[in-house]
Amino acid sequence: MVHFNQLSGANTNGQLARRPEQKSFGKPILSIVEMWARLLSNLKATTATIKQRFDERARIEKQTGSHTDEWCINIFRETYARIEHLSSELEMQLAITQNIGQDNIKATSAISTFVLTPWQMEERYRALIQMQSYLGSFFERASPGYDHAMTPWFFDSSYYQSDGLNYDRYGAPDVRESEARLLPALGLGDEKTPLKLLLTSSGVAAFTVLNQFLLSKAVSAGDTIVISPYLYFECFEHLRSISHVQVINSNTFDAEDIIETAEKHNAKAVYLDPMANTVGLETTDIRRFAQLLSDRDGWSDRFLVIDGTLISGGMPIYDWFDSPKHPRVLYYESAHKYIQMGMDVVMCGFLVYPEVYHETLGLIRQVTGTTLYSRQANVLPPIDYDIHQSRMHWLTANAERLYSILNKTSSNIAEFNFPTQWRSYGWSNGGNIVTIKLFGDQMNKRPSLDAFTNLVLRAAEEEGIAMTKGGGLGFSATRIWPSTPFIRNEDPYMRISVGLDPNDIEGVARAICKGLDRHYRASKSVMLQWRLKENGLVKQNGLLKTNGTYLDAYR
Repeated sequence: MVHFNQLSGANTNGQLARRPEQKSFGKPILSIVEMWARLLSNLKATTATIKQRFDERARIEKQTGSHTDEWCINIFRETYARIEHLSSELEMQLAITQNIGQDNIKATSAISTFVLTPWQMEERYRALIQMQSYLGSFFERASPGYDHAMTPWFFDSSYYQSDGLNYDRYGAPDVRESEARLLPALGLGDEKTPLKLLLTSSGVAAFTVLNQFLLSKAVSAGDTIVISPYLYFECFEHLRSISHVQVINSNTFDAEDIIETAEKHNAKAVYLDPMANTVGLETTDIRRFAQLLSDRDGWSDRFLVIDGTLISGGMPIYDWFDSPKHPRVLYYESAHKYIQMGMDVVMCGFLVYPEVYHETLGLIRQVTGTTLYSRQANVLPPIDYDIHQSRMHWLTANAERLYSILNKTSSNIAEFNFPTQWRSYGWSNGGNIVTIKLFGDQMNKRPSLDAFTNLVLRAAEEEGIAMTKGGGLGFSATRIWPSTPFIRNEDPYMRISVGLDPNDIEGVARAICKGLDRHYRASKSVMLQWRLKENGLVKQNGLLKTNGTYLDAYR
């Protein structure tokens, strides 16, 4: 049975090539500007492909005597010309930015207007890829026709007179191309394990597909599923609604404990998050999990479901689980996060699995309506392994630096968390989340944390630092959010999704420290009085020393 004291009842990609050896602790492969330059080059190639589709469609229209509307055709041509012009312009701006940065040249006033900050690179690429998605879907249909009299009902000519079923929910060619590109970008497996990747409409949709697969193929009535003490709350809600299966939590996040719990209850499947979305950011050593099971009987028929969202692309999962005695691994992420390069364009997710399950999982995605449609897939940036690993490196380095600053300056009034053990786990990154738990009675209730958030944002304005308030993570701008853990008897906590620009980190730290000081002063809390006494700024009579004069600390 579920331990309710721990979890709340709250509301044609083929074999994956061997990934390059992870370089977890060295410099990033690409600079920030190099990442965007590579993505822009890919975008320009895709724009050329779209124009080729347009030309081929025009040829078929002329050959079949189809009617055409010049008004619509002119819109396409104008948009195409605009994208080409803007792409060339951005290419030039990125080249200038990179050259000035590499050569350490002081830009003249004329040249400086072309130098871009990281947020400008993202915004301009984001605009272009949305324009490109519009261009690519302008003439496309969700259920393209196979043939026609007078009226063409397709854009991509691969649909024309095809043998397949032209229906976007069943998976479009552009979606399959995105899936094939994303799989090696994540670097999850080894050359001995043919893998497949499917894109879905959200991370929870990816979980839904995998869970439906297990319930129909591996788990029967009366069987048990073991989960770590925390599972993402919407996924847990999905599990606890299943009446014919027992769901049991392990007592800790330790690999040994999870294994022991699964064996004790003869679990058919184990679900876990390598890093929990909680104030403590508790972790499970997945590599050790694999090592412990490499020669252990009784696991080869079990399934292991891993949510890698918080450390996207950080583990060579299928390299680690490559023994005949290992459980069969199913992996998923919410792709609203890191793989979108922080652009936050569309909700999506993906699942990765051994190729042997492809037919069944593809059918489940189809019949559950969890497909990611081509219009959404076309706005995903065409990342590769180097781009993804480099970006995750920058984000983790910034988060670790922010954590270190905050821990040194303000650990007497708040608890800060970041998974500093990520290197010892063999991960290539540690994500970009830093959490804050305030000290003091009532300080972690939602009204208090909302007030604190507002103070931090106002302090960020003073520091000239961009920050946003909102849920989600993995964005390029630092984001702050009073996060609800959905664990019974657990207070909300502050979650900082640390941004991409290294030059912002000290300003972010100052803004958070200012927010902490101002919030404690405004709260008139006992904790403030204790902190001031510890620093020798308050006498026993409660007077606050300011510029050599003692004032009433609670005034």
